[in-house]
Amino acid sequence: MLLAKTGKRVVLLERGTFPRQTTHSTWLSTAAVPILDELGVDASLLKGRGFTDVSFIKADFTQTAKPVFESPAGYLIDRATFDNRMADAVTKHEVTLLQGVEVKNIKQLESSVAFRLSEDRVINARLLIVATGYGSELPERVGVAPGRTPKPQWSAQVEAPLDKKLAPKEPRVGVVLGLDGKASFGSYFVSPERVSVGVQWRGDKSKVIPTLVHVCQQCVEHELLPIDVSKAGLSAKVMRTPASIALDMDSHVGKHALVIGDAGGFISAASHEGIYPAMWSAQIAAEVAATALTSTHSQDELMAFDSAWRIRMAEYLRPPHTDIQFLLPLIFSNQPMADRMGAAFFHGENI
Repeated sequence: MLLAKTGKRVVLLERGTFPRQTTHSTWLSTAAVPILDELGVDASLLKGRGFTDVSFIKADFTQTAKPVFESPAGYLIDRATFDNRMADAVTKHEVTLLQGVEVKNIKQLESSVAFRLSEDRVINARLLIVATGYGSELPERVGVAPGRTPKPQWSAQVEAPLDKKLAPKEPRVGVVLGLDGKASFGSYFVSPERVSVGVQWRGDKSKVIPTLVHVCQQCVEHELLPIDVSKAGLSAKVMRTPASIALDMDSHVGKHALVIGDAGGFISAASHEGIYPAMWSAQIAAEVAATALTSTHSQDELMAFDSAWRIRMAEYLRPPHTDIQFLLPLIFSNQPMADRMGAAFFHGENI
């Protein structure tokens, strides 16, 4: 959309189709709203319900702290609704949206990129922007190696609809800190329509589901959730998360190609919120690409993306400077520290 606003011809290739039906509760950073405004997208349709009722919970569920937010900490959204409305906005910006297609082959030529689609259609472009999910082979196919972290990070989530009789008047969000004594955490969201529980785990993949089930059960036992979703948690899908991957990658630039979003590891290390960092990386990529497409030395101009995103995004993407295990006692005994942790987790500020 940003490139189309500068007069560039843009084709968006989407393997799936819209509208998407599967509900998926998540949250959106308040920092994403200015980007939506820049796109001319009505943020009120996308940002969902703002939440200020946030609790930090100790891993053994014996202590709770409530950071104070003068404005929303974030917005609870349904990801399918968000994606569908953004897809509608794409067509209004005169972007060609091809749905249900898959890239079968990519050729990086001397001055362009050619790719063959699933129905044997060939598209030629001066520039390719890869915005797939983490774990896709496309970045490597354009010459960008994915980052590797010493310990893999995993996520799993379970959710269920909520009866109106049990629904809260305002959304509630909780974060269970230090599940492994360190940076792994759980979270829950209670909206008037749904309950969602998730775990972000660093290390052994086999521990993700048992931890998710444990968090679900403890949340019910301590009356943090109105319903028990632990049984459904047993069949939750475990996914690798790209938190901090961007900082470990040597480059996000291939030949006539840029890699952004989850594919490039652009995700908050503190909270694992990925929509805003993905949009931010796309915003920077659009600025660099617009310049490159008007230059006779386009590849040289593309290389500026690596330094541009690091200057603007590195602090947001970097994990908190202080080890969480040393912060935990302070968060649950000191209100200013709880407030600082809230700002770090939801707004990307430094502790």
